[in-house]
Amino acid sequence: MNTLEDWEDIKFFIALAKEKRLQRAAKLIQSNHTTVYRRILNFEEKFGVKLFESTPYGYNLTPAGEELYEKIDNLEDRMDEIFNSLQGLETKLKGNIQITTTSSVATTFLPFILKKLQKSWPDLFIDLKVSNNFYNLSKREADIAIRPSSDVPEHLIGRNLGKINFSVFASMSYLKENEKLGKLNLQNLKNHTHIILDESLEHLKSKKWIDSRISEETRVYRVNGLSVMAQMCSNGIGLALLPDYYGKVYKNLVVAYRPKDFIGSDFWILSHKNMSKIPRVKTCTDFLYKEILTYLF
Repeated sequence: MNTLEDWEDIKFFIALAKEKRLQRAAKLIQSNHTTVYRRILNFEEKFGVKLFESTPYGYNLTPAGEELYEKIDNLEDRMDEIFNSLQGLETKLKGNIQITTTSSVATTFLPFILKKLQKSWPDLFIDLKVSNNFYNLSKREADIAIRPSSDVPEHLIGRNLGKINFSVFASMSYLKENEKLGKLNLQNLKNHTHIILDESLEHLKSKKWIDSRISEETRVYRVNGLSVMAQMCSNGIGLALLPDYYGKVYKNLVVAYRPKDFIGSDFWILSHKNMSKIPRVKTCTDFLYKEILTYLF
């Protein structure tokens, strides 16, 4: 008996039992419907038992299939626990750690912290994935996520680092060149040149706030990232609504106006619950939490 092959067959069985349709089962385990059908058929023939009945509404479990499903219920979770326990036997931090974060974090303060992390554990290799979308931590596309978010998925273990707010920043050179416009306030914001986010990030509170306070006559530069905004602002091109931590990175930027409304989001460090106790994940999470908290707050 090939135990590994049988376990693979059981994964196909669980997927079809859950989804009832070949296409959906295939999507769940990242396969194709032909392979799912073939693996189920071979599994049934191998043990001489009928597990599914094909109906117009999908594949339903037979009594034998239901009995098998009850016996292996939650088997996937138990297998994850076993493999994670094996990884938890490590006594020295080594190997790869996959971290995902946003471009704004990756291009500002995170490199300084990762350098300290690497110095503390030289046998740990960091794979940094930069994206504005969540990598799937449950499928181990990443081990740790560092990002602002107002809606954290329930299956993730998270620590809230605090709230990141936004302010209108300007370079000293820009303010000097535009002294004639007077001290910046809510009323004369529209008279200044602005660097703003384009429609690809229109879901952000900060973008909605600035869009509602400039007019059609306002001169604007539209970009698709906060780091580009910060660089352009630093070069004196215009004002930019940025997370407050940009002021720690770009020393020539000053807060020209601070909104009274909270237009930012909570800032999180996250990992999947099945990965959170693995030594290298837990140690890195604890280290990153402490360092980011010290740097930002």
